Amino acid sequence: MRKRLLAALLAFTFVCSSAISALAAEPADTTKLENVLPYSEEEDPLTSRYNGDLIEVIPPDCAEDELSEEQVQYDANKVTQYSFLTGKEYNVPSGYNIYHGIDVSKWNETINWSQVKNAGVDYAIIRVGYRGTSSGSLYEDPQFRTYIEGAISVGLPIGVYVYSQALTVEEAREEANFALQCIEGYQIDLPIIMDYEFYGNDGRLYNEHLSKSQMTENALAFCDTISSAGYQPMLYANKSFLTDSINASEVAAVAPIWLAHYTTNTSYTGEYAQWQYSDAGTVSGIDTNVDSNFYLTKGALVSPSEDCVKGFTDVLSSSWYADAVSFVVDHGLMSGTSSTKFSPNATLSRVMAAQILYSLTGKPAAAYDPDLYSDVPADAWYTDAVMWANETGVMKGYSNGKFGVNDVITREQIATILYSYSEKYGVDTSTLRNLNGYTDADSISSYAVTPMQWAVANGIISGRTETTLAPKGSATRAECAAMLQSYLTGVGASLLPA
Repeated sequence: MRKRLLAALLAFTFVCSSAISALAAEPADTTKLENVLPYSEEEDPLTSRYNGDLIEVIPPDCAEDELSEEQVQYDANKVTQYSFLTGKEYNVPSGYNIYHGIDVSKWNETINWSQVKNAGVDYAIIRVGYRGTSSGSLYEDPQFRTYIEGAISVGLPIGVYVYSQALTVEEAREEANFALQCIEGYQIDLPIIMDYEFYGNDGRLYNEHLSKSQMTENALAFCDTISSAGYQPMLYANKSFLTDSINASEVAAVAPIWLAHYTTNTSYTGEYAQWQYSDAGTVSGIDTNVDSNFYLTKGALVSPSEDCVKGFTDVLSSSWYADAVSFVVDHGLMSGTSSTKFSPNATLSRVMAAQILYSLTGKPAAAYDPDLYSDVPADAWYTDAVMWANETGVMKGYSNGKFGVNDVITREQIATILYSYSEKYGVDTSTLRNLNGYTDADSISSYAVTPMQWAVANGIISGRTETTLAPKGSATRAECAAMLQSYLTGVGASLLPA
């Protein structure tokens, strides 16, 4: 499904000129990829592997007397899991539900997805494309759309991956945006994955000799871009890469790890949510060998609908923001980014603000002006809201002739919008709180100091931590839902219809 940010933020008019200026800061640089090239076998990092030119060396299992004390303790907590894909038994961490999956690329040729599913495969990870090993250009896998449409048609949960050769944070973000573009219109239930590995002892990534910290920054940038779009990121890497080339624990703090280690008992002791244990599995419906995986979860692979709030599979009843999401949906303040996704971790855009402002005003008629903003088409879901916001002066565009439809709004800007609305509509704004207890209070913009003091005093905004407010941090959709609930059940309760 399309998980673009399609819903809205706030229902408040904006009358403070300094606050309007804040919302009309210079637009952020957003990546619109137009440089994806037609498939190139020469640049495909999997070409040598499937042609037999590149041999992946998998370290042998350690002998019992060579195991570290940590490994001995770790192995003691494992259980045996049989794989029908390889006909072997594997030692996996105890306490998890294990799901059987495959990952595929164009090298798996024609796939009969009905046979794959009927054979017992629980999920599939599909390559969307790759960065070339020499040129550094992006290429879409020629079988991606055929594969994903076939897998979805038989009801298999799907995740996707990009074979990365990113040298910089900018390239990592570009790869993430590439994946997001490719999956538009498709339902993605599982993570969007950065496959980070060397092309044997060659290729642009290997030859660059990046530091561990740089590799880690690249991976974190990819994950942040995916999270900001409302999806779950994941990092794929083999055991030696995770151990020697990247700070895996830093990445694992924000995204699960997909471990590649072809053995029956991995010696990797870090956290991982998925394990690619073989590249030589076989399954009905695929004539080639296939990469074989276990997915480890504490619950279902995809959350059952009965545990979901308002039908959103990414908002569980146990989520801290579950009540807030119910509140904003019930009151028509926010909706999902699709019929089954709320995207709680996605950031909020300017058009979201305009849309809810417009909705709570009753969606009055707004004439379209084609010359007003070059990035606002006549028939977008937010067009009327933007036209209305401009007519009323609630929000204005940039000096470059754009509205900045995808630019994010910060926490201090949300506070300022609510404060200004409250002043206009008779909500008490007299209660303020001294913010000196927060270490980043000095970073609050001058126009937002009083609004932030008011928002914190009234429980509308709380600290990101006990000592930080992150005033210039972008607010997530979950945070926005919580702010709206706090505001409209607290100091702004009189604004809700009786």
